[in-house]
Amino acid sequence: MTRVGVFSDSHGDQKALFQLLENMGMMDAACFLGDIARDADFLRDALRVLPHQPPLYAVRGNNDFVTSLPENLIVELGGTRIWMEHGHRCAGELALAYRAMENKAEIALFGHSHVPFCQYVNGILLLNPGSAGNYCRGGAARASLLTINRGLFRVDDVTL
Repeated sequence: MTRVGVFSDSHGDQKALFQLLENMGMMDAACFLGDIARDADFLRDALRVLPHQPPLYAVRGNNDFVTSLPENLIVELGGTRIWMEHGHRCAGELALAYRAMENKAEIALFGHSHVPFCQYVNGILLLNPGSAGNYCRGGAARASLLTINRGLFRVDDVTL
């Protein structure tokens, strides 16, 4: 079983990021889907102090102007291929599912809208955890915990 923390659109609210990370408990890896790149650095540093030091995978968002983070990324976690992008260059859920399919991924992680989304489209699990920042659109900070177990996926919302 592999547990993956999924974060996006924190927009500088590192206090909320840290609280979400603490609320998730043990995880094997974390994914950050952009906006703001320095928050990815903050998460990476927070993960490094954990005893098992889970890796962080991160992509840039539309507000990440000066960063070396890639536009998209493919990772394999728990035997599952995962497509990651911020989502601001995507025409919609169907286009995102096709990008994942073209890259032989079973899951597509995205952010940008600040609106949580978890649904299968053309056999691809699309997951947007919503905004990990309390200051974004006035809502509570949130993230997702993705559990991968022998090709089966479970998504739990983590909110403050």
